[in-house]
Amino acid sequence: MRITDHKVLTKYSPAKVQFFRIDPEDVSATLEDILRILMDLSWLSKFDQDYEKIAFTSRAQKTIADIKNKFEQCTDDSITKDAGEYVVSELARETLITQLDYLDIPLDELVGKQRSGNPGFDFHSQNKITDTVIFGEAKYVSKTTAYSSALPQIVEFIGDGKDVEDLPELKPFCTPSALQRAANGIKGFSAAFSAKSTGTDRIIENIVKRKDFQYLLQYEEIILVAVDL
Repeated sequence: MRITDHKVLTKYSPAKVQFFRIDPEDVSATLEDILRILMDLSWLSKFDQDYEKIAFTSRAQKTIADIKNKFEQCTDDSITKDAGEYVVSELARETLITQLDYLDIPLDELVGKQRSGNPGFDFHSQNKITDTVIFGEAKYVSKTTAYSSALPQIVEFIGDGKDVEDLPELKPFCTPSALQRAANGIKGFSAAFSAKSTGTDRIIENIVKRKDFQYLLQYEEIILVAVDL
């Protein structure tokens, strides 16, 4: 992948707002890279007990097999909706790790047990400096830029308490301070979404006028990630 834009939106202080735009470049190569990263289960070393490692290995392997099946249904020049959301999730997660030096936490579906209904946030990370947990939601829509799906979903999840419900699953990866801060309402959010031909400035202009974006400004960080799919 290639970062084509990175903007820090300073006018929204004290909330720290950043915007990234990503070009996945070769779609087939991107899918292969994502599968390779997902199959790296070195994060299992975070668990102390063997029974934990066995349980989480089983969960992760089932999820990886499902993702691989969805990726195999894609063609060289297009991806399916299900595969698209994994691509957006993983590229956004990698952006937080590589560009911001935030914590490397595996996709939620690899760690969390599938729950009925809409399960919750797609990916997580942590700002190492401020001890702020980042809760990420990814959306892929084939014919339009998908921030109008990602942002309201985040607000809905906050209202349903799904960010707080994720905290026990994050215990092996995040610092105790970050988890307690998140429980106390001090946290950040990342909206990752597929983007089309709309220019970066226009996307930002449209997002900052939205009520859901304005609502999120009460939190520590907002990280917007547009993926050109």
